[in-house]
Amino acid sequence: MTSPPTTPRNPPPTTDEAPTVTAAPSDRTIVLHLLRGAVPERADEISGLWRQYGHVVEVAPSTKGVTMNADATRIKFDTKTIDFFWLLGFSTWRAIEVYSPALAIATFTGMPLDQAVNIDDARGQYEFDYKQRIVSAQSLIAAEQTADIYWPADIPTPTADRDGLADDQRKTAFDLVAFALAFALLHEFRHVMYCADNSAPSTLPEEEIACDTWARDFMTSGLAAYAREHGHNYAQVQQKRAMGIVFAAVIIHAMTPAHAHWGNRQYPPIAERLTAMISGYSLPAGSSFWLVTACLLIALMRQEGRPLDIVANSNQEMVEVLLDRLC
Repeated sequence: MTSPPTTPRNPPPTTDEAPTVTAAPSDRTIVLHLLRGAVPERADEISGLWRQYGHVVEVAPSTKGVTMNADATRIKFDTKTIDFFWLLGFSTWRAIEVYSPALAIATFTGMPLDQAVNIDDARGQYEFDYKQRIVSAQSLIAAEQTADIYWPADIPTPTADRDGLADDQRKTAFDLVAFALAFALLHEFRHVMYCADNSAPSTLPEEEIACDTWARDFMTSGLAAYAREHGHNYAQVQQKRAMGIVFAAVIIHAMTPAHAHWGNRQYPPIAERLTAMISGYSLPAGSSFWLVTACLLIALMRQEGRPLDIVANSNQEMVEVLLDRLC
């Protein structure tokens, strides 16, 4: 799994000899490598599209708000937005330990989900800690730069060194954040293509959904041949890609201002975007995708104070009902 974009640095010379001048990869090349690593079975295709459209990748100075957009000639983001993906993604991973016990009780016994949440005596402190991490991540949106916020001590700072992370939990979170970021960048690249080709849908909300759908399809079509060629289990490859896209959905939800959640002239209702990104995966009922997705959706519903009087007999059914409730 290729790491999120970072700014390469050349170390200073350690002797009096003249330093060797080496060209650091450009931001455009770094982003291309991320996308090729995230979707290796389509690496040649994305490289060809990269050459065809000739757009630039602009890393802007960090500022308040979120910077990630595109036009016919460039994809633009700032490092603070990349940090937001990292911090919220690693924080969101903790939703599984917070809500999976109640989810198990509800789906096993047929108890309404809200009752299962309330009888989980250990949930209180876990949920409080989880919400504190989410608050830290969301505070990054309003900050001028990452250094202005409190960074939770148990969440690693952004790094390209996946193998240097302390445990498998963090490595999994790293992979899912990288997939989420790849999805967002593919979404922006589709805007580049629409603008350059003058072929965009008639309204901006339609274009947003179309970009989401294209990015999802780009990351998930053709997986069977890739898995077979490399000796991977197809369901496991699809599961991990799909989970990364769910993380992208949660991060996009957090990036969207509350006043725009119901849609406006620029964006469709956020529930429509989440549904387009999350629903429709043909994964087995026992796949971890359904458990992880259900926990993340429960977390969103709890953050918004939405009712959880839901009865479901499986994690998959729970996801379907939660998505319906979000609309």
